[in-house]
Amino acid sequence: MNWIAPKAIVGPQATGDYYFHRANIVADIWDAIDRGKHVLLAAPRRVGKSSVMVYMTENCDENVKCVFKNIQGINSEQEFYQQVYGLILSCLRQDKKLWTKIGDFLKGITVEEVGAEGTLKFGDRKNLDFLDEINHIVRKLPAIKVVLFIDELPEVLHKLHKNNKTEEASNIIKNLRIWRQEKTYTSLCFVLAGSVGIHHVVKTIEGRTSDLNDIQCIDFDALTSTEASDYVKWATKDATVQYNVDLQQYLLGIIQHYVPYFINLMLDQIHDTARRNNAPIISTEAIDAAFVRVAKQNDKFEDWRNRLFDYYKKSEAQFFDHILTYIAHNGSINKRQAFDISYQYELSDQCIGLLDDLANDGYVSEKDQGYTFISPFLKAFWQRYLLKKS
Repeated sequence: MNWIAPKAIVGPQATGDYYFHRANIVADIWDAIDRGKHVLLAAPRRVGKSSVMVYMTENCDENVKCVFKNIQGINSEQEFYQQVYGLILSCLRQDKKLWTKIGDFLKGITVEEVGAEGTLKFGDRKNLDFLDEINHIVRKLPAIKVVLFIDELPEVLHKLHKNNKTEEASNIIKNLRIWRQEKTYTSLCFVLAGSVGIHHVVKTIEGRTSDLNDIQCIDFDALTSTEASDYVKWATKDATVQYNVDLQQYLLGIIQHYVPYFINLMLDQIHDTARRNNAPIISTEAIDAAFVRVAKQNDKFEDWRNRLFDYYKKSEAQFFDHILTYIAHNGSINKRQAFDISYQYELSDQCIGLLDDLANDGYVSEKDQGYTFISPFLKAFWQRYLLKKS
């Protein structure tokens, strides 16, 4: 039998035929850009931010030059500026006439090669002040819009701060603000995203979040029930394993939180099991069994816990772990109970703010003055982790 898998990507961003269009979000982002705004996609992990950003770079208007880059590997302030400079040149090189026009702006710099994602190869001049070069070239850009879609900026800032380069991280934050606010840089637009709340990272570095107040935040929620239903139909349209209306509703009832990543984990697991058993007709029992198998794949969910200990102080991460373990075994926690736990870690004055961080980063949702896991997969992981630890 020639088995056809669903269009379920469980790793890199989804592109091409594997991209599920988020029309409303894309329209909101373009609207903000058209109004001269810079954009922040402040949303939990695995909701599809990177996929949308890649799609937008591949579907720009003619008078807009776009490029996407995940900058997670950057380790210094100067490396960040070099990357931004390369991305700007990459945008300009998309248009031969435009590239010819900006030749005079390069001030004799020999750029032998500009990669699609901003990698540079220089000729006879390599020791450049990239911050100065950015400021020089952007001030002289013709009447076009250069849009840099930059992913994982919070990761870079956090890594610099963690590696005793807080001043470098602070300088990046300040220069980003200058580029966003001064009129001489109106040709340059940033769309920033990351899987860790940038407000928490900036507050850790700067002691405040006012440096972000000028950015347009775009809501990037999980799929609605209608969108999730459409997603399953789209992903399985030509697949061997099909879902009738009842099976589709049962599947989504199991998943509960309609993030493409969670849906893809289930579709992929159900397909693999059906293929191994040569049983393309599935049942609700097969869906239940797939959930159990996915929930046991700790490598799919360990990063959620590890990031808490990486990005927060030890006492804060332990508080989070305590809260999440409590919810995993009791179903929910109310604010009074959370306050009681916070006293154990001397965090009572930060309790509500920390709970908000858990909600904003996609761990829990607030309902009826209490907090529950946003996803049954994360709940199952914390239950299993406690058993493993004990």
